[in-house]
Amino acid sequence: MNEQLTQLAEAMRREIKDIPQTMRQEAVIRQALVCLVYQAVKQMGLIPLAGWKPPRSTREGLDLVGVDDSGELPRVRIAFVIDLLVELPRLKALEWVDCEDKIVVSFSERADKVQQSSFFLTKAHTHLKLY
Repeated sequence: MNEQLTQLAEAMRREIKDIPQTMRQEAVIRQALVCLVYQAVKQMGLIPLAGWKPPRSTREGLDLVGVDDSGELPRVRIAFVIDLLVELPRLKALEWVDCEDKIVVSFSERADKVQQSSFFLTKAHTHLKLY
């Protein structure tokens, strides 16, 4: 999984770079990355669901989850949140999901801000810092 995530992070960096400089807005970058992750999750043999909200969560949804429906009940295998910085409410949303891989993607060019915001990350999270 680590090799796949490393390749995915590289693809995300290229995707951001391909967006014209004058059009790089936070929402545009975020949506481009969600689209890229959607395709990557599909290639993993999982069903990608964008904007899924955990049933018990009352606040934030997740950007994307990869679902394995081969068992008796569908099961989330991987979950992604993608933001400029690590956001505590989004981490709380990840807490509601029972899955092996909880991926937090941050794409701010301000490494100091990313470092400060990653205070709440735990060992249960994999943090992909794109810059």
